Amino acid sequence: MTKRHAIQFSLIMLITVSFFAVTHLIYANIILAWNKSQIEDLAARTILRTELATDLAVNTIISIQTRGQTTCSADTIAAFKGYVRSVGALKDIRMRSAGSECAVFSTDHLQTDLDAMDSWESGLNSTIQLAVLTGGKERALSVQWKGRDHDVVAVISTGGLLFDLVPSGLRPALSMQVTLSSGKQLATYLPDNYPQSDQSSASNELLFTARSKRYPIKAQLRIDKNSFAHWNKKYSRLVDLLVSMIGLFLGFLAARALFPPLGAIEEIDAAIANGEFTPYFQPIIDLQSSQISGFEMLARWIKPDGEIISPGRFIPLAENFGRIDAMLFSLLRSAGLSLASELRANPSLKLTFNVTPAQFLDPTFLPRLLGVLKLVGLPLKSLVAEITERQEIADLDLASQTVAQYHKYGIRIAIDDAGTGHNGLSSIQTLDVGTLKLDKIFIDGIVDNQRSRQMIELLVNLARQYQMTIVAEGIEQPEQAVAALAMGISEGQGFYFSRPIPAKDLLSLLDEQRQPLVQNNCPIMRKKSSRDLSIAS
Repeated sequence: MTKRHAIQFSLIMLITVSFFAVTHLIYANIILAWNKSQIEDLAARTILRTELATDLAVNTIISIQTRGQTTCSADTIAAFKGYVRSVGALKDIRMRSAGSECAVFSTDHLQTDLDAMDSWESGLNSTIQLAVLTGGKERALSVQWKGRDHDVVAVISTGGLLFDLVPSGLRPALSMQVTLSSGKQLATYLPDNYPQSDQSSASNELLFTARSKRYPIKAQLRIDKNSFAHWNKKYSRLVDLLVSMIGLFLGFLAARALFPPLGAIEEIDAAIANGEFTPYFQPIIDLQSSQISGFEMLARWIKPDGEIISPGRFIPLAENFGRIDAMLFSLLRSAGLSLASELRANPSLKLTFNVTPAQFLDPTFLPRLLGVLKLVGLPLKSLVAEITERQEIADLDLASQTVAQYHKYGIRIAIDDAGTGHNGLSSIQTLDVGTLKLDKIFIDGIVDNQRSRQMIELLVNLARQYQMTIVAEGIEQPEQAVAALAMGISEGQGFYFSRPIPAKDLLSLLDEQRQPLVQNNCPIMRKKSSRDLSIAS
């Protein structure tokens, strides 16, 4: 295994393991959040059930008051027995009136003396008070209506209040306790072999508390941390396998992106050495005069067998792996051999070429560029370096200083794809550039898209303010050329005028343009129907 392959394999494994771990971590956090909501809901349902039991007692007392059953008469006792028989959870009804005390049943195993009960506690309604009746291990909820001349107490059984609320999967690990606000125990659920409460056990438990808004009641649920973390957490081997496969796939994609097949880079190196990268040129038209005012140099990879490789397949590789400088210099050498004499003879023409922001800010790039240009005899004042907006200019101050260095040698600067990239209007305002090239995305809507027209107007006005030439890229229809001229755009390029062409075809067009003709001197425009476009009119 080569070092390159070892790095690729390590990267794939790292991403796979990381994806697996992160996925499980996310899953575990989702389960913990779900479990937390389930336990909080269980605490709320415990309070609700206790409130309903209390409401049952209060409604019974209200019925007694409404019917005037406020003395310890035989009829009242008989009525109380009817209430107890009809309401299953109602354990007893007691009354104290005019110095006498009575109850439906004799409950010797529970405290029967009303004054001997635990301290009464009240909620929002102070006339309704709650207390705990105790007798051995049995407990009951006493709900008292405190009247002026009599007190009525309804006793509710709490023995089965909690058990069926506990999820079966948590019964060995969850304890529940319902108390009054003072802490007096009303109902309790403890699993078998539940340890006595101490500091060590409390540190291993999670506590959830809920309180009633109407009555002095609270519920406390304690659960073992480990059981809580593993509740509902069931991993499927099939899911683990699927996650691992996704991680491997992502790792493979990342490795391919960071380490593309070595053959592609070697092919680019060989193509540069063999001169397979050929400059093509797209004419730039003066929209007012319909003359060719310049041309943009574009890269084409033409293999020995005649196959043409799309720039989208090799330009990103060249940029990412440090081959873009060598490719550009190779293209400029070819362009110089073909066009240097034409540019020297016709100084009004301009040759534009693309430069990435990284190249532009590289302090070694300009000296190397000047060396190539001097070698092939390209006149510096005929050249325009286009800085693309699709990549960020990391340091605008340094970029401004670099523009001045280019100007020192007579090379002009243009901002390509204006309005679409990372730098916004800041690069236009900061950099002393002479040309602004509007991206095709705006030109596509120049005829009938109001937002595109508004953006174009903004850029045109800004360019006028800084005395910049404006070029419309991507013109494909005659109506777009007419609209561009009407909006103050001085130059244009695109498939409507011409596709990128080899140097010999470009020279032929320039020769035809110099021929004296009565009408349009531009050979490209002569091929257009006068019905389609009459720009100069």
